[in-house]
Amino acid sequence: MKSMAKPVVIAVVNHKGGCSKTTTAVNLASSLATGNVEMGIKARRVLLIDLDPKGNVATTFGIDKRTLGPTMNELFKGGIDGTQVSLNQCLLGPGNLTQSMKKSWRKHNPEKKRGPPKEIAINNLWILPADLDLSGVEIDLATRFGREARLKSVLVQAEEHFDVIIIDTPASLGLLTTNALTAAQWVLIPIQAEFYALEGMGQLMNMIKDVQKAVNPDLRLFGIVLTMVQTRSKLCETVTEQARKYFGDRVFTTQIARSISIAESPLEGAPIVIAKKPNKSNPASQNLWDFAKEADLRIQRIQGN
Repeated sequence: MKSMAKPVVIAVVNHKGGCSKTTTAVNLASSLATGNVEMGIKARRVLLIDLDPKGNVATTFGIDKRTLGPTMNELFKGGIDGTQVSLNQCLLGPGNLTQSMKKSWRKHNPEKKRGPPKEIAINNLWILPADLDLSGVEIDLATRFGREARLKSVLVQAEEHFDVIIIDTPASLGLLTTNALTAAQWVLIPIQAEFYALEGMGQLMNMIKDVQKAVNPDLRLFGIVLTMVQTRSKLCETVTEQARKYFGDRVFTTQIARSISIAESPLEGAPIVIAKKPNKSNPASQNLWDFAKEADLRIQRIQGN
C-alpha cells in the first residue's frame, strides 16, 4: 500500500538530556498510527526512526536489542565497507512490535495467567531501530562527502509508503542530529519545565538556522512542547510564560505532566498510549493523547486537509 502524498517528516530534537524526548517521540508515533475516532485522530502509516545509539525506542516496545538484525547503523554505513542493505531489511513492522510487546508484558506480569490485554497491539507503525554501534558512525563518516545527508538519502525509499515519519535524536548536536535536521521538514522540541530549560535553546536554534542556510532551507519549527510538568508549580508557569513570549502559538497548549505511570509503562510492555486507555483513570495516557490531537491538527494543516 502506497501513500499518495509525501510524508510529513518531524525531527524530535533537544541536545539536553532528560527532557522526555524519546517518550514524546514514541507516544506521538504510536498515537498517530493507532488513531482515535472519539478524538478525531485518523490512523496514519507512521515510521519511527531511532537515531540515538542508546536504542531506547526498541526497548519501549519490549524488543530485545540483542536480537536485532540490520539497524540504522548499517544504513548509515551503506557502501562504505562494501555492503549495502535496504531500508526494508532494517524495519520492524506492526506484527514484530505486537509480538514483542505481548512477550514483554508476559515477562513482567508472570502472575497474570490470562495473558496480555487486547490493547497490547499496534497497527500502521514501523520502527527503524538503533543500537550502540551507531555511536561510532560520526567517526566513520567524518571525512565522507555528503555525511550530513545520509538519512535523507535513506528516506527516499520511504517516501511513498508512509504518511508521517518521526525521528528521535540523541542528546547532542553532532552528526546524527544534523542528519535528522537535514532529512526533516519540521522540528519538534520537547522542553523540560525547569529553571534552565530555555538557557540552551539559543544554541539549538542557531544550529537549526545553520542547517537551513547550508542544506535544508525548508526546515521549520513544528512546535515546542513542555514536558515533565508539575501541576500548580510556579516554576512551570514561569517557564511556560517565557516559552510563549519567545515562540508564541508554536508552543503547544497541552503540557506533558511528570508521571510515574509513564516511567512504569515498560512494565506493561508498550508505550502508555497503547497500554492504557485515555480517560480519567489514566491521566498520563489522556495527557499524551491530548498532545497527539494537537499535533494531528498541525499535521492536517501542513497536508492541507
